[in-house]
Amino acid sequence: MEQNERAYWTKEVAERLNIGESTLRKWCLALEENGYQFTKGQRGVRAFLERDIDVLTKMRNVLNEIGTTMDEGVAAALGERENARTHDVHPNETMPSERENGGTPVAMSPEMLSAVLENYKEDLLSVVRQEFQETLRKQEERTLERERMMEERAKERDENVMSVLRETLETKKLLAASLEKQKEEKKKNWWEFWK
Repeated sequence: MEQNERAYWTKEVAERLNIGESTLRKWCLALEENGYQFTKGQRGVRAFLERDIDVLTKMRNVLNEIGTTMDEGVAAALGERENARTHDVHPNETMPSERENGGTPVAMSPEMLSAVLENYKEDLLSVVRQEFQETLRKQEERTLERERMMEERAKERDENVMSVLRETLETKKLLAASLEKQKEEKKKNWWEFWK
């Protein structure tokens, strides 16, 4: 990598390729599994260079063809890279700066460092957003469940109140009928008492 070479972060590359960030990450993992090496910062965040974008563009073009698989896209992208390679590092070879620090570049240009940090920030924000949305979704589900339970309890309470009111009304009717009967019996003449 040249010191002044511009690096891009995940969001920029995804927009440039017109794909989602998660799709870009999947493609990068597939390429890395097949020996491709992206430039990474100290925390393992990818910084995309123009040659990386060229490989990813070729992969996108192949994957957009009907019936192609991820393996075919990776093979085509890596084959294109092998043919066009001029000053790239071979997959089994490491750059001098990588040998000194176990795979992590020792020196980075300020632009590169800025790009790596921005990429890390974007990745972290994406993860935080997803977790926040999941938390909100779960909280909303719990709120809806509580509301449903409260509605069920209110319905049950209303049914119980109506049942008590019906029983009370029936009791009052029976008492009224009983009192009416007692009044009729009192009205009878004393000689009709024996009847």
